[in-house]
Parts: sequence; structure tokens; C-alpha cells
Amino acid sequence: MKIHQPQCPECGEPAHGTVERLSGCAEFAGEPGPDTPVEYSGWTEIWWDEQRTVHQRKDAPEGPDNLPLVCCENGHSWPTAIDW
Repeated sequence: MKIHQPQCPECGEPAHGTVERLSGCAEFAGEPGPDTPVEYSGWTEIWWDEQRTVHQRKDAPEGPDNLPLVCCENGHSWPTAIDW
């Protein structure tokens, strides 16, 4: 793939990857009940089939006017065209 703007406009670092949205199930430690407090176990099952790249506008279809977001290792993100 070719990233049209591979450098972060804020800090100049290279793009590290795309920004993604994931769903999953954060498991409980123990069995919850009406009077039983429960904590998280520390394990999350990721539902990989639901993974999607985030685009700059959520309310628009993917395409040349709605670019995907990439990010650098410093946590900055920016829209850029990507040739897959």
C-alpha cells in the first residue's frame, strides 16, 4: 500500500498504522449476581470480524472525500489517502 502523507503533520514521525475500531468482550472474574460484586478478569476477547478502519467523517461513505486516519507512535492521527 502507498500512504500519500506518510509523515505526521504535528511531530514529523512516520505513520505507524491506521486508526481502527474494534468490538470485544471484556471478561468478568467470577459470576455476577444481583448482590454479588464482580471485577474484570483482565482478559478481553476481540471480535476481529468487526474491525474497521476509522475515516475522518463517520457520517459519510468511504472514498476520496472521506479519508482513512493513520497515526504515529506519539498518538497523533491525521487523514490521508491510501492506495491499497
